Amino acid sequence: MLKDVAGLVPGAYKGRGRGNKFLDDLLDADVLIHVLDASGTADTEGNKVVVDGDKNNDSLGSDPLNDIAWVHNELIQWIVANLKTRWNTISRRGRQKLVSMFSGYKQSESFVWDVLLSVEKFLLSHEGRDRALDNLKDWDEGDLYRLVTAFLGVRFPTALALNKYDIPSSKIHCERITSKLPLHGAHVGTFLCAEQEMQYVRHHIYSAIAPNSKKNGDVTSSPPIKVWDCLQSAMKLREPVLVFPV
Repeated sequence: MLKDVAGLVPGAYKGRGRGNKFLDDLLDADVLIHVLDASGTADTEGNKVVVDGDKNNDSLGSDPLNDIAWVHNELIQWIVANLKTRWNTISRRGRQKLVSMFSGYKQSESFVWDVLLSVEKFLLSHEGRDRALDNLKDWDEGDLYRLVTAFLGVRFPTALALNKYDIPSSKIHCERITSKLPLHGAHVGTFLCAEQEMQYVRHHIYSAIAPNSKKNGDVTSSPPIKVWDCLQSAMKLREPVLVFPV
């Protein structure tokens, strides 16, 4: 299933915009595709920004890297806020309660255990904290953020649809973004121009229903497939499990 979830704004985890309703909608997903305005011509609120397009000029508009960061931060803050409200109970009841909390994000207990044990192993090897999951009362906020970040990294791996690649400033931003991947939960990025792909589809629809329509225009005969490439890259982040009923 491919699901379009729109309307995320900074501060959604605090109830802004559609708030947690937006974030809850993500639970149906195994992988996220972040459609990113790679041109820098819009800010985080969707307002138009004027860009220069010259890499030697500072006027490159909004930084798409900031968009990647704040979207990922919304997911982190959403789960951290949920955990904090129940942390006294979680720390008292121990690791099994922690497992049940993370299982609430539509993942199996075995999936959650893999994440928790990986974090526990990290705390032992890097900080000398043995059996950290049995000592949740000693955890601080940094431990909580580390755990949530690790969970999100495998729960919602993200592919970037770097849109508006036809705008000159996009090429500069896309080079910067892809050179930094993986970053903020994003692993792969695909350069594309959704408008050109929609024009191609619209052209062939008009050609079928109205061959002589002036709306047909000149469109390349080779189908643009960057949207398809993006979908394929997303599926590879968490490949589906094939089941053959007998």
